[in-house]
Amino acid sequence: MRRPTLLPDEQLETVVTAIYSDAQSSAWENLSVADRTRQYNAWVSDERVGGILTQYMTPEKARSWIKDGPMKEYGRARRGTGRYARFGRQAGTTAEDVVRAALGAGAVPIPGTEGLKPFHCRAQTTQGGVAFVAWGEARNFRNLLWAALRASVEDGVPSHVVVMEPPGGATPRDVVTAHTALAARCGLGVHHISETIGAPVVGGHS
Repeated sequence: MRRPTLLPDEQLETVVTAIYSDAQSSAWENLSVADRTRQYNAWVSDERVGGILTQYMTPEKARSWIKDGPMKEYGRARRGTGRYARFGRQAGTTAEDVVRAALGAGAVPIPGTEGLKPFHCRAQTTQGGVAFVAWGEARNFRNLLWAALRASVEDGVPSHVVVMEPPGGATPRDVVTAHTALAARCGLGVHHISETIGAPVVGGHS
Protein backbone atom coordinates (compact mmCIF):
# COMPACT_ATOMS: atom_id res chain seq x y z
CA MET A 1 0.00 0.00 0.00
CA ARG A 2 1.32 3.44 -0.90
CA ARG A 3 2.04 5.61 2.10
CA PRO A 4 -0.02 8.80 2.36
CA THR A 5 1.84 11.94 1.31
CA LEU A 6 2.02 14.81 3.77
CA LEU A 7 1.67 17.42 1.04
CA PRO A 8 -0.57 17.45 -2.01
CA ASP A 9 1.42 16.31 -5.06
CA GLU A 10 1.59 19.74 -6.66
CA GLN A 11 2.95 21.37 -3.51
CA LEU A 12 5.35 18.50 -2.85
CA GLU A 13 6.72 18.99 -6.35
CA THR A 14 7.19 22.73 -5.81
CA VAL A 15 8.96 22.24 -2.47
CA VAL A 16 11.31 19.40 -3.42
CA THR A 17 12.19 20.90 -6.80
CA ALA A 18 13.17 24.18 -5.08
CA ILE A 19 15.22 22.38 -2.43
CA TYR A 20 17.11 20.24 -4.93
CA SER A 21 17.74 23.17 -7.26
CA ASP A 22 19.26 25.16 -4.38
CA ALA A 23 21.29 22.17 -3.18
CA GLN A 24 22.67 21.65 -6.67
CA SER A 25 23.60 25.34 -7.01
CA SER A 26 25.33 25.42 -3.63
CA ALA A 27 27.40 22.25 -4.25
CA TRP A 28 25.79 20.67 -1.18
CA GLU A 29 28.37 17.88 -0.79
CA ASN A 30 31.09 20.45 -0.19
CA LEU A 31 29.24 22.59 2.37
CA SER A 32 30.40 22.66 5.97
CA VAL A 33 28.04 21.72 8.79
CA ALA A 34 27.58 25.40 9.62
CA ASP A 35 26.73 26.26 6.01
CA ARG A 36 24.24 23.41 5.84
CA THR A 37 22.60 24.65 9.03
CA ARG A 38 22.26 28.12 7.52
CA GLN A 39 20.73 26.62 4.38
CA TYR A 40 18.17 24.62 6.36
CA ASN A 41 17.15 27.83 8.14
CA ALA A 42 16.99 29.66 4.82
CA TRP A 43 14.67 27.02 3.37
CA VAL A 44 12.30 27.33 6.31
CA SER A 45 12.12 31.08 5.65
CA ASP A 46 11.80 30.65 1.86
CA GLU A 47 8.28 31.12 0.48
CA ARG A 48 8.88 28.33 -2.05
CA VAL A 49 9.66 25.88 0.74
CA GLY A 50 8.83 26.95 4.29
CA GLY A 51 5.98 29.11 3.07
CA ILE A 52 4.27 25.93 1.90
CA LEU A 53 5.42 23.54 4.60
CA THR A 54 4.33 25.76 7.47
CA GLN A 55 0.78 25.53 6.23
CA TYR A 56 0.92 21.93 7.45
CA MET A 57 3.40 21.97 10.34
CA THR A 58 5.44 24.17 12.66
CA PRO A 59 8.69 25.76 11.42
CA GLU A 60 10.65 23.34 13.61
CA LYS A 61 8.93 20.34 12.09
CA ALA A 62 9.38 21.84 8.62
CA ARG A 63 13.13 21.95 9.16
CA SER A 64 13.13 18.33 10.31
CA TRP A 65 10.99 17.34 7.33
CA ILE A 66 13.49 18.90 4.94
CA LYS A 67 16.50 17.34 6.65
CA ASP A 68 15.06 13.85 7.20
CA GLY A 69 13.09 13.72 3.97
CA PRO A 70 14.32 15.26 0.71
CA MET A 71 17.87 16.01 1.89
CA LYS A 72 18.39 12.60 3.44
CA GLU A 73 17.47 11.19 0.03
CA TYR A 74 19.37 13.81 -1.98
CA GLY A 75 22.37 11.63 -2.84
CA ARG A 76 20.16 8.77 -4.01
CA ALA A 77 17.81 11.07 -5.91
CA ARG A 78 20.73 12.59 -7.83
CA ARG A 79 21.50 9.09 -9.03
CA GLY A 80 17.92 8.39 -10.03
CA THR A 81 16.92 6.15 -7.12
CA GLY A 82 15.01 6.30 -3.85
CA ARG A 83 11.77 7.96 -2.74
CA TYR A 84 12.54 11.26 -4.46
CA ALA A 85 14.06 9.85 -7.65
CA ARG A 86 11.61 11.72 -9.86
CA PHE A 87 13.06 15.00 -8.57
CA GLY A 88 16.64 13.88 -9.09
CA ARG A 89 18.74 14.22 -12.17
CA GLN A 90 18.23 14.48 -15.90
CA ALA A 91 21.37 12.62 -16.87
CA GLY A 92 24.61 11.36 -15.40
CA THR A 93 26.55 8.25 -14.53
CA THR A 94 24.30 5.20 -14.57
CA ALA A 95 24.59 1.64 -13.28
CA GLU A 96 25.48 0.66 -16.83
CA ASP A 97 28.38 3.15 -16.81
CA VAL A 98 29.63 1.83 -13.47
CA VAL A 99 29.50 -1.80 -14.59
CA ARG A 100 31.36 -1.03 -17.81
CA ALA A 101 34.05 0.87 -15.90
CA ALA A 102 34.56 -2.05 -13.53
CA LEU A 103 34.15 -5.03 -15.85
CA GLY A 104 34.74 -3.83 -19.38
CA ALA A 105 32.80 -2.38 -22.29
CA GLY A 106 30.68 -5.47 -22.93
CA ALA A 107 29.46 -5.96 -19.36
CA VAL A 108 25.85 -5.14 -18.47
CA PRO A 109 23.78 -5.05 -15.25
CA ILE A 110 21.45 -8.00 -14.79
CA PRO A 111 17.85 -6.69 -14.65
CA GLY A 112 16.21 -6.89 -11.27
CA THR A 113 19.44 -7.14 -9.27
CA GLU A 114 20.06 -3.47 -8.49
CA GLY A 115 19.80 -2.37 -4.87
CA LEU A 116 20.54 0.46 -2.45
CA LYS A 117 22.55 0.96 0.74
CA PRO A 118 25.02 0.73 -0.86
CA PHE A 119 24.26 0.92 -4.56
CA HIS A 120 24.95 -2.49 -6.04
CA CYS A 121 24.00 -4.95 -8.74
CA ARG A 122 25.02 -8.19 -10.35
CA ALA A 123 26.34 -7.97 -13.85
CA GLN A 124 26.92 -10.18 -16.86
CA THR A 125 30.61 -10.05 -17.69
CA THR A 126 32.12 -9.99 -21.16
CA GLN A 127 33.15 -13.63 -20.65
CA GLY A 128 29.57 -14.69 -19.89
CA GLY A 129 30.02 -14.98 -16.13
CA VAL A 130 28.41 -13.10 -13.26
CA ALA A 131 30.05 -10.51 -11.00
CA PHE A 132 28.91 -8.31 -8.13
CA VAL A 133 29.54 -4.56 -8.22
CA ALA A 134 29.01 -2.08 -5.34
CA TRP A 135 29.53 1.63 -5.81
CA GLY A 136 29.39 4.88 -3.88
CA GLU A 137 31.43 7.74 -2.45
CA ALA A 138 34.84 7.26 -0.82
CA ARG A 139 33.43 8.09 2.61
CA ASN A 140 31.25 4.98 2.28
CA PHE A 141 34.17 2.72 1.36
CA ARG A 142 33.80 0.52 4.44
CA ASN A 143 30.21 -0.38 3.56
CA LEU A 144 31.10 -0.90 -0.10
CA LEU A 145 33.94 -3.22 0.86
CA TRP A 146 31.72 -5.21 3.22
CA ALA A 147 28.95 -5.61 0.64
CA ALA A 148 31.41 -6.83 -1.99
CA LEU A 149 33.14 -9.17 0.45
CA ARG A 150 29.84 -10.71 1.51
CA ALA A 151 28.83 -11.27 -2.11
CA SER A 152 32.15 -12.90 -2.91
CA VAL A 153 31.84 -15.27 0.07
CA GLU A 154 28.10 -15.99 0.11
CA ASP A 155 27.50 -16.10 -3.63
CA GLY A 156 30.93 -17.17 -4.78
CA VAL A 157 31.15 -14.52 -7.51
CA PRO A 158 33.95 -12.09 -8.37
CA SER A 159 33.16 -8.81 -6.61
CA HIS A 160 34.19 -5.23 -7.22
CA VAL A 161 34.10 -1.91 -5.38
CA VAL A 162 33.72 1.24 -7.45
CA VAL A 163 34.52 4.55 -5.74
CA MET A 164 32.61 7.40 -7.34
CA GLU A 165 34.59 10.63 -7.52
CA PRO A 166 32.45 13.80 -7.66
CA PRO A 167 33.08 16.23 -10.51
CA GLY A 168 36.39 17.98 -9.87
CA GLY A 169 37.10 15.88 -6.79
CA ALA A 170 39.67 13.18 -7.50
CA THR A 171 40.43 10.78 -4.66
CA PRO A 172 43.77 11.64 -2.98
CA ARG A 173 46.59 9.28 -3.97
CA ASP A 174 47.15 8.02 -0.42
CA VAL A 175 43.46 7.15 -0.11
CA VAL A 176 43.54 5.29 -3.44
CA THR A 177 46.57 3.36 -2.18
CA ALA A 178 44.73 2.40 1.01
CA HIS A 179 41.62 1.35 -0.92
CA THR A 180 43.72 -0.77 -3.26
CA ALA A 181 45.52 -2.51 -0.41
CA LEU A 182 42.31 -3.25 1.50
CA ALA A 183 40.52 -4.58 -1.58
CA ALA A 184 43.51 -6.75 -2.50
CA ARG A 185 43.61 -8.24 0.99
CA CYS A 186 39.92 -9.16 0.59
CA GLY A 187 40.38 -10.52 -2.92
CA LEU A 188 38.21 -7.82 -4.47
CA GLY A 189 38.57 -5.52 -7.43
CA VAL A 190 38.59 -1.79 -6.78
CA HIS A 191 38.08 1.05 -9.26
CA HIS A 192 37.90 4.84 -8.98
CA ILE A 193 35.85 6.64 -11.61
CA SER A 194 34.82 10.24 -12.13
CA GLU A 195 31.07 10.59 -11.75
CA THR A 196 28.84 12.81 -13.84
CA ILE A 197 25.68 13.96 -12.09
CA GLY A 198 23.10 15.90 -14.05
CA ALA A 199 21.03 18.89 -13.06
CA PRO A 200 17.80 18.52 -11.06
CA VAL A 201 14.71 17.60 -13.04
CA VAL A 202 12.73 20.77 -13.64
CA GLY A 203 9.20 20.27 -12.35
CA GLY A 204 9.99 16.86 -10.92
CA HIS A 205 9.36 14.92 -14.12
CA SER A 206 11.85 12.29 -15.27
